[in-house]
Amino acid sequence: MNALVRANELAAELFRRELRNRRSGWAADHLIRRRLGAALNSDSTWEIGFAPDRWTRLVDHLRSNGVDDDVIVAAGLASPTPSGYLAARFRDRITFVAHDIDLRPVGFVARSRSGEPRYLNTRSTKVYTKGRSLVGLVAQRKRLASGAVPVVVEGPMDAYAVSLLGDQWAGLTPCGTALTRHQALMIREHAVADSVIMMFDADAGGRAGAERSLALLAPLFGTVLIAELPERRDPAALYSADPGLLRTAIRQTRPLLEFAIDAELARWVRVLDHVSGQVDALRAVAPLVVRLPSDRIGTQVVRLAAHLNLEERVVSRELLACVGRRPRAGASADDLEADLDLGSRTFQNRDPGS
Repeated sequence: MNALVRANELAAELFRRELRNRRSGWAADHLIRRRLGAALNSDSTWEIGFAPDRWTRLVDHLRSNGVDDDVIVAAGLASPTPSGYLAARFRDRITFVAHDIDLRPVGFVARSRSGEPRYLNTRSTKVYTKGRSLVGLVAQRKRLASGAVPVVVEGPMDAYAVSLLGDQWAGLTPCGTALTRHQALMIREHAVADSVIMMFDADAGGRAGAERSLALLAPLFGTVLIAELPERRDPAALYSADPGLLRTAIRQTRPLLEFAIDAELARWVRVLDHVSGQVDALRAVAPLVVRLPSDRIGTQVVRLAAHLNLEERVVSRELLACVGRRPRAGASADDLEADLDLGSRTFQNRDPGS
């Protein structure tokens, strides 16, 4: 095994043991108060741990297991001080293990009690890069292999909270809103399900991150959904308040494409008082609309016509024109025209009271 990976493995073992042995400490108390106390159980597949508030505890542990100082530094677990001692990078923090696509422990993400930064990552090393690792992957590899739907969230606490809802979901996190192509491929590599759910925080950064992820996930998964959270709430906070609230949110998903359409329309709101702005907004969202499932396009035609104050035939014409520029997979212009016609008529003829 790579020496750097081995060093991270030994560090994870120490951190895990420290958390279990400090059930009266702030880290265990924090997890219990947030309904995440199952992480303290010895049978938990999540390697959640605690980095003790001592400069050399981890270094001494690694040395006693035959890891030399050069490896400790190269693994990003400690740094030399001006006086020549090695000081541990993670101290007095709850730790989560980050794994690479081969499921190797390559680094850590660690949460502080109150200091800044709240989350601290392993610095980039020969085995760890933030954009090429995920937290939660190994803990739920069996669940993913059994068909659990991946749920991509921002933080480690969020991922763990999702995992506690049941075997049908697997919380994974890139540790932030910047999901990378490599991380998307990691999820696809280990997930059997052909669906994926984005559940970033309900703030500007989270919404923008969810939108960006669409281009990465859509080529890899048949269905890309978004679960929207209440304003200023994250999954872990929602779970802490009431697990049922998070379960409800994760069940009330919609296509991420529809979310992206709404976000794009919102960018044009200031120019929708004149025809040129209305048409420009329609042309901006058309490439997204034509990628929707067939049974949802007709509804979008009616909705866009009402929102943009345009005739439905104008909306349909722009969508048809868009097919030639950016065709929907497996759909011809004739197919789309039929979708538009059927969907529009179905929507118009529905019972107003339904």
